[in-house]
Formats: sequence, C-alpha cells, structure tokens
Amino acid sequence: MTSTNNPLNKQAIKTHKDYLGDLIGGSLMIKESQIVAELLLKKPSQEEWLDAIVNRNILQKRSDASAKRNAATIKKRIENMPDEYLEQIAFGSTEVSTQLMFAATLINSTLLADFMRNVVLDAKRMFRESLDVGDWESYWEDRCRLFPELANMSDASTYKISQVAFKAIADGGYIESTRSKKLQNVYLLPEVRQLLLSIDREDIIAAMELI
Repeated sequence: MTSTNNPLNKQAIKTHKDYLGDLIGGSLMIKESQIVAELLLKKPSQEEWLDAIVNRNILQKRSDASAKRNAATIKKRIENMPDEYLEQIAFGSTEVSTQLMFAATLINSTLLADFMRNVVLDAKRMFRESLDVGDWESYWEDRCRLFPELANMSDASTYKISQVAFKAIADGGYIESTRSKKLQNVYLLPEVRQLLLSIDREDIIAAMELI
C-alpha cells in the first residue's frame, strides 16, 4: 500500500480499531445525521446532549439505548467537522447530506475507504455489472493480513461489518441495493468536493469519484 493518497500514510493509523473505525455502528442514517448535525452546531454540553437524545428523543427511537447508540455513531463521524460541513448536512439537500455523510463515514473507517478505492474501483474498471459477497470476503482476508487482530473478531461482528459496509455503499448510491449489488455511477457534487478539499481530504474525493 504505497499510494501517496492512501490515508494509511496520511494518518497515524496504528491499530485495527483505528483502521476499522465505527463502521459496525451503522450505515449513513441520513435523517438522524441531519438532526445530530443541527444539534452539534449548537455546541451542546454533555447534559444538553443527553437531554436532546434521551429525554426529548429527537431521533424518535423506540429505546434509549438505540437512540444513544445511533447518536454516538453519528457524532464520532462528524463532530470534528467544521461548522460549514455540519450546516450542509443539517440544512442541505438530501443528496448533499448523503454524500457528506458517506464522506464522513469513509474518513471514520479507512477500511471502507480502501474498499472503495481498491475493490469497487477495480470492479468498475473491469466493467463488471455488480459486486458480490466474495469481493468483501477476499478483501477482509487481505485486511486481516495487514491487521491480524481483525481475524480475532467474532463471526457475528465480521458479518455485521460486511452488512453495514454494503448498506453504506447502497445508501451512498454506488450500488442499486444490498441484494443486487448492481454498480451505479455517482457524481460528486461541487459543494461536497469543495468541502472535502477545504479539509484536505483529496483521498476521500478519490474514493468517492473512483478515479
């Protein structure tokens, strides 16, 4: 892995947890992300955060545990983004919010970003019509050689990670559905590209444009 655009070189990714990120926490959750982004713009204290997520249940979840889990996952992905980024997630179009949340998810999980840059890009270059489960299985085995600790994860966890990965890719519009996995073209919006350039993430632009 020698590409200068590879976040393994750009960032200090030292452990398998850094590389995996919080992918297991869930897919893009666009509606919930818009709500969380708006809340984060208000710079809430911990008490205000819990009041909004649990007491007022702004995500409209059936249980406190589900609300806290989803909110925490989204927060990890976007809390360090500049206000302009959060504003576009909260108040931009659904397409803008979707692309920015996909970008945030890739930033959080280099594992998924590398899958986009390597496996999905190769599939498109070979003019394949779709991805399949075998693509992820082969990729996961390769990642386990890079980070042996990944191989020690339970079967349930590794299965959940694969499911969330394909769901995120589908939510991002890169495949038709998690069932068909038929590849689709996605065109990066100019405002999304500009925001990613502003935070020096050309590597994520490459992962999303598949170039």
